[in-house]
Amino acid sequence: MITVVWAQLTFRKGRLLATLLAVAIAVASFSMLASVARGSQLRAVGTVRTNYRPIYDILVRPSGAGTGQLPPDALTNTYGGITSDQWQRILALPGVSVAAPVAMVGYVMHTVSIPVDLKSYVPKSGGAPQVLRIAQTWTSDRGLTHIVDGSSYFYATSDAIVIEPGELQRTEYDVSPDGTRRPICNDITHSDGVDPLKPANRDDFVCWSSNPASQDPGSGDPMPATPQVSLMFSVPLLMAAIDPVQEAKLDGLDRAVGSGRYLDERYVPPPAPAPATDRGGPPPATLGIPVLVAAQSQLDEQLNVQIQQLPTGAAARVSAGERLDNVIDDFDASPATTLGRLSVSAQDVYPDVISDLAKQSQLGWDGIADDPVVQNYWTLGQQHLTPNGTLVPVAPAGDEWQPGSFDAPSLSPLPIQLSDTDDSAVNSHGVPWDSDPALGRVTSLHGVGVFDPSKVAQGPSLSSLPTELYASRAAPGADAQSQQALGGKPLLPNDNFAGAIGATPALLTSLSAYTAMQKSPYRNLTAAQGVNAAAPISAVRVRVAGGGGMDALSRERVRAAADAIRSATGLQVDLMPGSSAATVPVTVPAGHSGRPTLTVSESWLREGVASTIVAAVDRKSLLLALMVLVACVLAVGNATSAAIRTRSTELGVLACLGWPAWRLFALVLTESAAVGVAAGVVGTGLAAGVAPVLGVHLQLVYAMLAFPAAVLLTLCAALPSAWRATRADPGNAVRPAVTSTGRRHSPRRIGGLAWANLLRVPGRTALGMCSLAVGVAALTLLAIITLSFRGAVTGTVLGDAITVQVQGTDYVAAAITTLLGLVTVADVLYVNIRARSAEFALLGAVGWTDDLLARLAGWEAAALGFCGSVLGAGVALGLTAALGTTPPLPAYLDAAVAVVAGTLLTIVAAIVPLRTLRALPVAQLLVEE
Repeated sequence: MITVVWAQLTFRKGRLLATLLAVAIAVASFSMLASVARGSQLRAVGTVRTNYRPIYDILVRPSGAGTGQLPPDALTNTYGGITSDQWQRILALPGVSVAAPVAMVGYVMHTVSIPVDLKSYVPKSGGAPQVLRIAQTWTSDRGLTHIVDGSSYFYATSDAIVIEPGELQRTEYDVSPDGTRRPICNDITHSDGVDPLKPANRDDFVCWSSNPASQDPGSGDPMPATPQVSLMFSVPLLMAAIDPVQEAKLDGLDRAVGSGRYLDERYVPPPAPAPATDRGGPPPATLGIPVLVAAQSQLDEQLNVQIQQLPTGAAARVSAGERLDNVIDDFDASPATTLGRLSVSAQDVYPDVISDLAKQSQLGWDGIADDPVVQNYWTLGQQHLTPNGTLVPVAPAGDEWQPGSFDAPSLSPLPIQLSDTDDSAVNSHGVPWDSDPALGRVTSLHGVGVFDPSKVAQGPSLSSLPTELYASRAAPGADAQSQQALGGKPLLPNDNFAGAIGATPALLTSLSAYTAMQKSPYRNLTAAQGVNAAAPISAVRVRVAGGGGMDALSRERVRAAADAIRSATGLQVDLMPGSSAATVPVTVPAGHSGRPTLTVSESWLREGVASTIVAAVDRKSLLLALMVLVACVLAVGNATSAAIRTRSTELGVLACLGWPAWRLFALVLTESAAVGVAAGVVGTGLAAGVAPVLGVHLQLVYAMLAFPAAVLLTLCAALPSAWRATRADPGNAVRPAVTSTGRRHSPRRIGGLAWANLLRVPGRTALGMCSLAVGVAALTLLAIITLSFRGAVTGTVLGDAITVQVQGTDYVAAAITTLLGLVTVADVLYVNIRARSAEFALLGAVGWTDDLLARLAGWEAAALGFCGSVLGAGVALGLTAALGTTPPLPAYLDAAVAVVAGTLLTIVAAIVPLRTLRALPVAQLLVEE
């Protein structure tokens, strides 16, 4: 038998080489693709495992809060809803190692005084009086928003200005050299209820004289030698309350303090004696609240100043003693000559904010703008994201603005940028100046330390939480138009704290200090109006002991802790492990001051991303391995079956000579095993040589599988043919010289003849279709899996990183499955042509040209390719649905493209077999027939 086997192998060298090459390519492809898929899976899962646990495991929020995908202001725009007792119950639960509460206080306004030196612009001694206008324009939103503020006017004269006290207010007089006294620079009247955001109500007027006998209108002291005005830069500071001990355990906030000290756990209100004032009684006592101050400002805000000179007629009207209430509107509309410019940004004034907050002072009736006193603070309603992605503020109930508390907007102004917001969801909480001191104390902030938000631990980079207190709120443009409008820079928060982009907390105080602050006589301290004194905590961030890992035990610990929290408190719980930042396009409506409608990319929190990634990666790897295994089996089976079919006469002869069935069976299997052994060696070497060129790390276990896989595949592929050889009758095994035929249809065109030829041998046609269908199904299924996988995880920080890691597998898989499909189709067409060689010879003998024969075979290849491609695309779509993955809409387009590509691939693969038509020995074939 060995001699017969060797003779057969050496006699049919072409078929042997084709079969060996097909098997070698199949097993090499399997080894490389399995290595790539497994390596990609390990890298992806390893990345997920490394970034699986964020800074905390459970986010506890008030009941009824939404879940699944959280906006970046989910914490910072929630004002209360959790009681201190509920927090303590969470902290006491078994398995809870950290329970860090955060209570949002609101926005505190701090105003920095900016001195503007005017000595270069005022007349020297003896010069004519003049009026300077210090015009103010605020720029934000990367230069898109321009808001004109009220102006400061500066009247400069060389006449002496003297002060004469009156019953209600001081009166300033311009005393000319001849002794004439004219009342000038009367106060601009700001009555109660004035709109604090109207530029005309924010005008200010300062009188100055170069005469050394003059008095300062503000204090009655000698006039300052240097002419200057002070502009007010209001900086909104978002304030939050934390528990210092739990916060330090959670994110190491204490280690982020660069100067000063950390917050104390317990707050003890300091004694605050009330000093006497010149208004006839003591002011409210102050309550010093310790705060940590952020080291940097995130605000994109700039004050642009123009120093302008009004016409001489303006100074004459002031010198004549006209009331400022009567002339200020004319001055606002008057043309002027620009003498100088000045620009100041939020970053420029922020060091003064830190310095001012470090100076704890008692509140007096004067100097309001210079003391860190919380006379008013503001809270915001949650912003609602509409289905089309537009942010709409939700106004809370109650009296929002309380404009009556601003009797002098020029002294301690609200940011005029708030005027750029429609239906502002802002609530004001203020202390009336005429309140009874016995009702409580007015809050005064005391900066005890400065912390750097960038040094606060925020967990792994790919699973950092965009809802965390210290996460950046920068929002880049989501489309080309918005990116161009923003100059390629992200949209940042600005002085409009009710705008689309909220700030992160700039002030942190202790929860106990905030509780004491809420006992002060502020207005609107109700849950409906933005402050919930009964339940001040906005959220609790929980870290579970031993939890947070990807293993089943860790996940169960987190789940059990979440269930315990829900049972003990009834609050909303969100599981954070496996969550990641997701990009959400948000439409920012156009402003009133130049900013167009923008679409920006905000980082939202998407829960459970890691679980989706692991499931998708595992499913993808399994399907890739399944595809290549099926492709390998079919490719090898087709090659082996074709080789056995060409030897049917020979096997019939051996049966006639008396070979028993078992011997024929052993002969076929031995020949196939020999081919498998040789193919295994060649395939292993091919995989080892090609893998480095393709950048594939060939894993040892899959390289070692190449040899036994080749033997097993060839044996399995030979089994059907070997079994048929043992069952065949020796007489029927020999092809008869004449075959009887029945009535057949006579096609009139080449296409019809090609289709009739395919139907004449349905088994062979079916084998060819299935061979091609596997390749097309593999490519289509790969495309669908890739689309589904990326659709499930992209758009998140973690998902984008995993997609980059696994996309190499896609290209390798596509190349391998395409190669297997090409080899299989080419072999089927080759065997088909060789089996019908006598028929082609007869057609050539009766006058068919080589071109007509090529067209006939080409039509057969095209029909075979189209039917096989349609079958493969349909199988891919059906298998996708059966695996529980709904094909996305582009998948159907991919299936159509695969059908066209499969048909073209079949035609290309038929080129090599068609070339054999020209080499057919026509005379010999006709003699044999």
